[in-house]
Amino acid sequence: MKKIYLIDANSFIYRMFFGMPEFTTKNWEVVNAVFGIARFFLDQLIREKPDYILFIKDAKWWTFRDKIDSNYKATRDKMPDNLRSQIPIIEDMVRKMKVPIIEVSWVEADDVIWTLAKKYSWNNNYEIDILTWDKDLFSLVSDNVKIYDTMKKKKFGIKETVEKFWVEPKMIIDYLAIVWDKADNIPWIEWFWPKKAVDLINIIWSVEDIYNFIKENNFENISEKERKEILVQNFWEEKIKKIFWIFKWKTFEKLIKSEENAFLSKKLATIKLDVDINNFNLDNYKFNPWEYLNNDVEKLFEKLEFHSLLWKEAPKLKNWEDLNLSVDIIDDDNKLELLLNKIKKYKKIVFDTETTSLNIIKAKLVWISIYLDDKNIFYVNRLHKWNKVSDLKLKEFLEKLFDLDILIVGHNIKYDLEIVNLFLGENISKDIKEETQKTLF
Repeated sequence: MKKIYLIDANSFIYRMFFGMPEFTTKNWEVVNAVFGIARFFLDQLIREKPDYILFIKDAKWWTFRDKIDSNYKATRDKMPDNLRSQIPIIEDMVRKMKVPIIEVSWVEADDVIWTLAKKYSWNNNYEIDILTWDKDLFSLVSDNVKIYDTMKKKKFGIKETVEKFWVEPKMIIDYLAIVWDKADNIPWIEWFWPKKAVDLINIIWSVEDIYNFIKENNFENISEKERKEILVQNFWEEKIKKIFWIFKWKTFEKLIKSEENAFLSKKLATIKLDVDINNFNLDNYKFNPWEYLNNDVEKLFEKLEFHSLLWKEAPKLKNWEDLNLSVDIIDDDNKLELLLNKIKKYKKIVFDTETTSLNIIKAKLVWISIYLDDKNIFYVNRLHKWNKVSDLKLKEFLEKLFDLDILIVGHNIKYDLEIVNLFLGENISKDIKEETQKTLF
């Protein structure tokens, strides 16, 4: 199967911006989103080798949905200035990488993506991955169309989509029409939060079916008691309780009053399938990784100080000596005891582990780093070939460390605690084990 990546540019850029810490060049130009996308293109994409890449952005200004409802997206937060300033740089970089950008006037990227996905979804020779996190695009999921969350490296097929929303992909638009979508300011059926929306859809089906069911049974003009009698006569027993719950008086009144909103919402959430993409030819979007590594891209990376992404020799990285810092290596059991006594004088320490894997089950503890202050930085060696501490003494050290009344600071501390917990195993004291589990869960 040939693999097509449809990149929802707006969604993708937002995730990169908020998913990475903000940093700048030496000229104070914020470039975290640019770096995230550059790294994705030069690292992950080259490894995954899709056959085609399409970078699809929203049209500027308003779209046809603004004509339908002037409040559409009216409550959406303004794009942060630190992200807005990066958009031209990102687009320039993508073009320098020879990746064409698709933009259709008056149309959102979602509509273009849906049109393209539909165009190729019937053909089992193609596997289509949509790189987005927009909820409405989950409605496209089928046997050969998936939503790809590149940050978590997870793909959502039919099974995963149902697990996420509890409705089939083809019912996602109806789900969004019932439940308020804060991001797009799409109206909703009041009182119908996700659980009620799921029941309403899975029992009766679409928005049209729901209101047809109400009209066919004349539910607007009869009492709650009469409604119950009709339901008992027409539904299997296992459905009756849920139907009663949905059509209780207050809830039913909200359902009736929200009919106009429900159909407006569905109209806004429904994506166009027939966007006119002038002279579209898939062969123009072939993935050519060797074209990324050109002189224009190299110059841009140098300007943006993306040294780690340059394919030539990068500038020499600073080491401990350059920073005027030194690290004490703890490589025997006696030094462990001295370190613990030193730690007892502090109210706060920084703690970090280095392991052989990010998979918590496969990972082995290699070393532990402990920072007290700039003059007291320690590296406890467990697995390196040079001198090292014994496992028995290291376990005793860790048990005593976590029994101290101090603040332990770390990056991804949950992972570090899990590693420590697994390393200590059965030797961990009951009190420490319970305290660690509280922290983890």
